[in-house]
Amino acid sequence: MACSEDVLGNRFTCSGGPALMSDGAFFWRLDAADYVEHYGVALPEEFLAHGTARRWTTARPLTREEIVEVDDRLGELRRAGNL
Repeated sequence: MACSEDVLGNRFTCSGGPALMSDGAFFWRLDAADYVEHYGVALPEEFLAHGTARRWTTARPLTREEIVEVDDRLGELRRAGNL
């Protein structure tokens, strides 16, 4: 498991920080919450509205097929230089 270090001001490290999290609609890095907490990094309104509507819970775990779909999409974004 990789550890990420704060790239803005060395305020934190996060075990597993590069790991990707998803609720099936959005994905984010595990260490994203640390940037919000330590620096007040703003989150997209669409993400906040989505989370609020779902009461910040996931409806169910992702299926294997959904995980593969997310992984494929991330690979496409990475190859295009968008990640």
